[in-house]
Amino acid sequence: MSSLFDDSFLADLQAPRAHGEEPPPPEDEHVPEPVPDDLFGGKFDAPPDRDAYYRDGAPRPVVDPAALLDGLNENQRAAVVHSGTPLLIVAGAGSGKTRVLTHRIAHLLGERHVHPGQILAITFTNKAAGEMKERVEHLVGPRANAMWVMTFHSACVRILRRESKKLGFTSSFSIYDAADSKRLMALVCRDLDLDPKRYPPKSFSAKISNLKNELIDEEDFAAQATDGFEKTLAQAYAMYQSRLREANALDFDDLIMTTVNLLRAFPDVAEHYRRRFRHVLVDEYQDTNHAQYALVRELVGTSEHPVDVPPSEHDLPPAELCVVGDADQSIYAFRGATIRNIDEFERDYPDATTILLEQNYRSTQRILKAANQVIAKNTGRRPKSLWTDAGDGELIEGYVADNEHDEAAWVAEQIDALVDEGKAAPKEIAVFYRTNNASRVFEEVFIRVGMPYKVVGGVRFYERKEVRDALAYLKVVANPADVVSLRRVINTPKRGIGDRAEACIEQFADRERIAFATALRRCSEITSLAPRSL
Repeated sequence: MSSLFDDSFLADLQAPRAHGEEPPPPEDEHVPEPVPDDLFGGKFDAPPDRDAYYRDGAPRPVVDPAALLDGLNENQRAAVVHSGTPLLIVAGAGSGKTRVLTHRIAHLLGERHVHPGQILAITFTNKAAGEMKERVEHLVGPRANAMWVMTFHSACVRILRRESKKLGFTSSFSIYDAADSKRLMALVCRDLDLDPKRYPPKSFSAKISNLKNELIDEEDFAAQATDGFEKTLAQAYAMYQSRLREANALDFDDLIMTTVNLLRAFPDVAEHYRRRFRHVLVDEYQDTNHAQYALVRELVGTSEHPVDVPPSEHDLPPAELCVVGDADQSIYAFRGATIRNIDEFERDYPDATTILLEQNYRSTQRILKAANQVIAKNTGRRPKSLWTDAGDGELIEGYVADNEHDEAAWVAEQIDALVDEGKAAPKEIAVFYRTNNASRVFEEVFIRVGMPYKVVGGVRFYERKEVRDALAYLKVVANPADVVSLRRVINTPKRGIGDRAEACIEQFADRERIAFATALRRCSEITSLAPRSL
């Protein structure tokens, strides 16, 4: 046989030995060497349990479900593990609602193996959203970043930028805040030649904001306007919306109203987001207005079917909804919030479960007793009584002052005594007042007695003039049609373009029926402009 084949190979081709014949003994005693566990770097290890990975191949977080329930009271645990039906968590002040929310999300990820991308958690401030996401990430790891944890407005912006073409504007649309909206309304009222004393632009802006919070657009309001004032407001509303469209812009209230209209007008879009977000959680539900309530309903979906359409096995069941709130803490009625949304939750969702969180972890029993007695005077509220195991605490001291100066002086004396006795440091003491202008008398007294203090608040960063100017420039670059931002910075820094020059440009734009930005580019054609303005 050719040396092409070695002996071992030929041996395999030989006929089998007779039954019972012993194989020849090995030439040498050979002890097999152990094979290192990492010989192939794990490439050929047995595949891991498929439950350890999501469909997209990302690893599931390793979470101990039992550990998520450690330190929670009975009702808190029930809220964390509840599943299957809509859940209303009525959380009294200091009852640990944020902990319950974050542990519920972690339980969804760790115990129920929900993909993070299927979770939408809505809060009322960006700060609260950031804190919630940070807490969840601490519990389950970086996979929490795939969740949508944001405010109503932020969620709507994401949806609208993705679906903008369906609504006739570009994804680079500008967002007008309250100041931008008031500026645009002032321009509208001027163009309608309205008396600013009889028809204040600020008042018009507030009324239109309230209409949008009730999902009443300009056409619906015009149809129901009766007296002269409402008809004038309807005119301003219509022109205001027209100017927004021309500027490829939406105001804050538009963000939610437009998203609701989008989901209602395009069932395929609504189904897309309902399939994506299978778990919707809403914090501070008592502070939602009608538009926000409707948005939640559209995102969650309903199990109801039209009478003439039989149910199908392919129908998408509603998402699992969890809302947290407390009617006793509703403070935003002035901007359209209604406790009706929380009081009627069980009517809106007949199969809902309600869990009360009444144990307080923040205050002493005397404080809670006083608070319970005050809030009990609210008629029609859901019965609830906060309690704590932190003890009675110190007595509540009341002082009736003769005037505001006497009140401030007494407060200063109490602070001085607390500091001198070593019971508290100045940074541990807070003075609350109802309105900002009430701080003046306290500041005068603190300065007179040499007491250090700091007024918390002031002008917010994004409301500072220089910041708003910089943002206006960026908005114009991203969206040249944004006339409000353009007119804000047209003479910032000073470049010799005053009100008269701006009016000439606007008249030229109206005469030529072109946009203000286009007229600005053709300013050399405006003969009435002074050379220094060109």
